[in-house]
Amino acid sequence: MFKLLVTIAISGILVPAFAGDINIYVSPGGSGDGSAQSPTTLQKAIAMLPGLKKANPKGTITIFLNDGEYTLEQPILITSENGGTSDLQIVFRAMPNGHPVVSGGEKVTLEGTKILSALVQNVDSIKPYDLYIDGKRAVRARTPNIDSYFTLGKVINVPDSENKMRFTQQFQIPFTEFKTLALLPKSDLQKVGFNMYHKWDNTMRTIDSLNLLDTSFYSTGTINGNWALIGKPAMFYFENYPAALDTFNEWILQGDTIKYIPGENVNEEEAVIPVLNKLLIIQGDSTHAVENILFDGIAFKYCNYVFSGYEAYQAAQKIDAAIMIDNAQNIRFNHCEIAHIGQYAIWLRKGVQHCEITNSYLHDLGAGGIRIGETAIRENKSQWTSFNKVDNCIIHSGGLDFPSAVGIFIAQSGNNIISHNDVGDFRYTGISVGWVWGYAFSPSVNNKIIYNHIHHIGWGVLSDMAAVYTLGISNGTEVSHNRIDDIYSYDYGGWGLYTDEGSSNILLEDNLVYHTKTGGFHQHYGENNIIRNNIFAFNKKFQAQFSRVEKHHSLDFKNNIILTNSGYLLQGAWQTGNVTLDSNCYWDMNNDKVIFIQSTGSYGANPKNYLTLKEWQQKSGKDLHSIMQNPRFVNASAYNFKFKSKSVIKKIGFKPFDINAAGVTGDKQWKELAKLPKAVIDAFDSSVERNMLQ
Repeated sequence: MFKLLVTIAISGILVPAFAGDINIYVSPGGSGDGSAQSPTTLQKAIAMLPGLKKANPKGTITIFLNDGEYTLEQPILITSENGGTSDLQIVFRAMPNGHPVVSGGEKVTLEGTKILSALVQNVDSIKPYDLYIDGKRAVRARTPNIDSYFTLGKVINVPDSENKMRFTQQFQIPFTEFKTLALLPKSDLQKVGFNMYHKWDNTMRTIDSLNLLDTSFYSTGTINGNWALIGKPAMFYFENYPAALDTFNEWILQGDTIKYIPGENVNEEEAVIPVLNKLLIIQGDSTHAVENILFDGIAFKYCNYVFSGYEAYQAAQKIDAAIMIDNAQNIRFNHCEIAHIGQYAIWLRKGVQHCEITNSYLHDLGAGGIRIGETAIRENKSQWTSFNKVDNCIIHSGGLDFPSAVGIFIAQSGNNIISHNDVGDFRYTGISVGWVWGYAFSPSVNNKIIYNHIHHIGWGVLSDMAAVYTLGISNGTEVSHNRIDDIYSYDYGGWGLYTDEGSSNILLEDNLVYHTKTGGFHQHYGENNIIRNNIFAFNKKFQAQFSRVEKHHSLDFKNNIILTNSGYLLQGAWQTGNVTLDSNCYWDMNNDKVIFIQSTGSYGANPKNYLTLKEWQQKSGKDLHSIMQNPRFVNASAYNFKFKSKSVIKKIGFKPFDINAAGVTGDKQWKELAKLPKAVIDAFDSSVERNMLQ
């Protein structure tokens, strides 16, 4: 492109002006004019954008970030004034071989013997909730220690006479722990936090007082509804008091001082305190959207969530994100990293369309990975979020502060594509789609959840959860070609595919689901769902469940392979429900007699009340073309689900699909990164074995 040999002055800095493309170079210590030889700062480069847009309304403006750490004093703010247009793209791009990090953290040096410490400036305004040592999240001092829990004794819920949403709750706790709390002064006692896991949620509060006669404590909070009441069974732990600081890698904030227990013979550690509660804000309005921005090769790290207690909210819906986007179009994040944050990573919130997050690595997340849409439906359809894409991303290790968070959370949003991602190591659910309970109108339509690997979800600590969880009418939504494994809840409901309340008109096809607690598939209630050509194998209790009988047609369950070596093949109201079952291949590797548990309960079953396939066919009139026969996998016990012979599956019309096509694509290094470290898998297995109810 012909370059004009002129310069323009923007914010006092001289940069070349071209008839099209403009390049600005920045570095952490930049003090120059923005040329390649004399970089400027990131903040000054962003300040130049409005003027450059006026002078060059078409083409591309690229801000090249040199290697290094860009410590923010305030979040980056992009509006329609300094964002792109349909004719002008704004690009933030890493220099070749550079790894720029945009940081909201502040470095401090911890010093001492046995217990290291450091003062925190402006602690009351920062309220740090996390601490990072050598790029790894330290553990807030807790009792019992990490991945262990107390279980509740007596629970009493007393509603406020004037506010029915407010409860005083009494919790009976172990005597040994009660003794420790009873020694604390009242002012310190009321700073002790507790984190209680119940059903599909958690509650985080402080203690009001102790009951000396009953080894119990009282706490008051605003409860969202009876479904959110804490009851038995439930697990909990205490945190944030001196006696809890008792093991390696724990820390506590006392007043304005951080205290931390390092490894042996360490007298000094560099730590990072997340200071900012946002890293990037892209904010248009209803008449002026932010458009056409690309972030390429940028890392965003260290973001604080200002914590002030937390009541139960499904999917951690009240928690925001480190990167917030509203009223925007054509925003792209490619080859980016988001890590070490206290909330969700990215939220495409209000009026966000045609945005993409691709080839990016999101990990070490206080809440979840990516939020798309809002939990309330806006009257103005132009404010709906839709037509977005998340592709080939690794989203790992979330729910570390808010365990009910989701890897990818779509609410009141349609026409999104979630493809070829690796989602693993979350406490609640991998991918959640929809946000309407029952059959009311829902804009969550035509979503595609395809070719994802979703694994190591649940940790055996929360219940009523799944790898893929759906809600409400979802016309045109497809859940297909996903590989799902290791989904373990605490109590009821660790499922692979879960069509919950009102889920309707969804196609679930060509999925491989194995190693879940309660079942590979469960439909609570819904209408006209199609569950077709899937493999459900080695799930602990049941392979497939169906709960609620309704007048309309609930589902088709056809051409599936159901394989078990323990538990039962089907459970629930299949016999009495308006469902179609046919042309399925059932096989129990240990017993060819059991096929169906006669049960009308949602989650229970009488193990003595079963039918053989022939008895089931005769009694129900269903599964008339189904077979009880070995499907002839190469080696199912070693999770090789290719077929030695197709002679059996031809009988049911099963069409083989590539089970290795799910998950991330790309080079060997990227695929290796998508594998959870052995230490994480070992901790997951240990937590499931120790905490999960049978």
